[in-house]
Amino acid sequence: MKPATLKYCPRCGSIGYQYRERKFWYCPVCLFTYFHNVATSASVIVEMEGGVLMLVRNRDPAMGMLALPGGFVDPDERAEDAAVRECREETSLAVTDLSFVGSWPNEYEYKNVTYKTCDFYFRARVEGGLEKVRPDYSEVAAFHIIMGDEIETAPIAFESARQALRAWKALRDKESAEGVWLPF
Repeated sequence: MKPATLKYCPRCGSIGYQYRERKFWYCPVCLFTYFHNVATSASVIVEMEGGVLMLVRNRDPAMGMLALPGGFVDPDERAEDAAVRECREETSLAVTDLSFVGSWPNEYEYKNVTYKTCDFYFRARVEGGLEKVRPDYSEVAAFHIIMGDEIETAPIAFESARQALRAWKALRDKESAEGVWLPF
């Protein structure tokens, strides 16, 4: 949360609630401490038609920009399960052969509150091609395929996704150079 967002202690109501060490809120009156921990998201890099399937966001933050299928991890849910669930919800595609690409820190601003996140990225196979995509229009305005050489210039909503795509491309390039069978 932005330091100026909370002024009053949620426990005792006193003014002077303090944001400390960029980690927690503290009340000097009743000593209540609130840790605003990092939120976790999980997304899927779906290779399709020689590129990567991206969705056009239909919501803020970053409405109209490109994002990978994904979203926040629910309480008591594994990141892998969240990635599969979110991809299915947003695209209707069934994900198989999920493999970890990496994780990156990010910021997600929602209703004037900045949430620190740790974004997990996976690559996966899906059953069917672009013709099988059935978007959830409450979240997705459209779909777009970007090629590997567009990663740096595409209007990608979150820097963590761009970093994940760079890592995915490096992995693909390495597999290709080594003559490794490319399962994705």
